Amino acid sequence: MRPPPGTRRPRPLTPTAYLLMITFRAWLIEIPVAAFNAFVLMDLVYTPRFGTLVAHQIGMSTRIAIILVFAYFITHFARQYSAGSLLLAGVFWMTLWLVFEWGGSLIIGRPVQEILVGWHVEHGYMWPYVLVAYLLAPLLAGAGRCRSACAPRSGASGQSATA
Repeated sequence: MRPPPGTRRPRPLTPTAYLLMITFRAWLIEIPVAAFNAFVLMDLVYTPRFGTLVAHQIGMSTRIAIILVFAYFITHFARQYSAGSLLLAGVFWMTLWLVFEWGGSLIIGRPVQEILVGWHVEHGYMWPYVLVAYLLAPLLAGAGRCRSACAPRSGASGQSATA
């Protein structure tokens, strides 16, 4: 059956474009998870018990773990990727968060000095480590998935030929 005149068939997405689409969707799903971690757990649970810095460290460590879980699902749903496309997805994911965090903070009138507090690793803050996690998590998850899923199998039954 032919499409009506004047319409075009959509081209299928390239594997890299599909990976970036999955990464964007993961980011959208992650926003409320990150907000819960920051505004409920860090601010209302950890800070009263442990203080601001330790609450930040617990919250950012939790966020890094969450990032790794999301990266696993990104690679699971993308299925077809290369190391370069995974690194591109990491750059894209990190950039989405930087634009969201800085743009949102500046829109609500948060002072730049207050935004930069989390960047001071010399004082124990961990935001740069979170950004590195966003950058590298897709690549690490892809390498881990490929290590377990891409291992060559010997023999049709999965048993080694030397056994």
